[in-house]
Amino acid sequence: MDIGFVYTGERRFENIGKENHKQLFNALSEFTAFNIYDECKDDRSNDEFTLSAPNQIWDFYKALPKVKEQIVIRMRTDIWFAKSSIPHVINEILATQQGKRDFTLIGSELFRHYNNEYDTYDLPEFIVGHKSEKAKVKTADFITVVNRKVLRPEKDIYKWLKTEYSKSGNRLWQRIRNGSGKFSFGQIYLIRANYRPENLTDEYMGLQFARGYGPKTAVAQKYYEQHFSSNNT
Repeated sequence: MDIGFVYTGERRFENIGKENHKQLFNALSEFTAFNIYDECKDDRSNDEFTLSAPNQIWDFYKALPKVKEQIVIRMRTDIWFAKSSIPHVINEILATQQGKRDFTLIGSELFRHYNNEYDTYDLPEFIVGHKSEKAKVKTADFITVVNRKVLRPEKDIYKWLKTEYSKSGNRLWQRIRNGSGKFSFGQIYLIRANYRPENLTDEYMGLQFARGYGPKTAVAQKYYEQHFSSNNT
């Protein structure tokens, strides 16, 4: 099955992010061909909904007609892939291409997984209209890898989002699919600022990502501080 990456959402720290993403693309190109589409928006002035997560999901659905491939991978411009995460993300993509899975959400988690290289879990059962429709777990939501065949229809998604009051993508993205799915946590961060070139390292980006959540991620911050210090002595 063919693969298409699509960037959606606002453009954030695009130059840093897309330079980092070349590592993923170069490594993946050794295994398979793919296309890359840019469907980002310059601002939020034309957003359909008030809350962030519904808009992110709707941005993805609006971009789908531009992507011709069967396997669609939603990307953000402000993702930073640590080197350790890239082989795992490639494995997720290839497993989808090979028909071993149909839906995976990928990102990070800073309370129990900050010191793990990569972990993958099964998503709970999801059936529209059933009690399982309410998300039972919080997932990552930086990247979505999906076979189109399991996506819920656009009209159903729009109807749902019009009445959705959650702003949490960690709860909502899992609800765009029918059937089973996976979610994974790895060393994948969000870029927080236009850092100087000398600071564009995995250790520094991980530390700044954790700091962005304030005191509640103090343990993860300490972990990343130790790794940053040990790599800068």
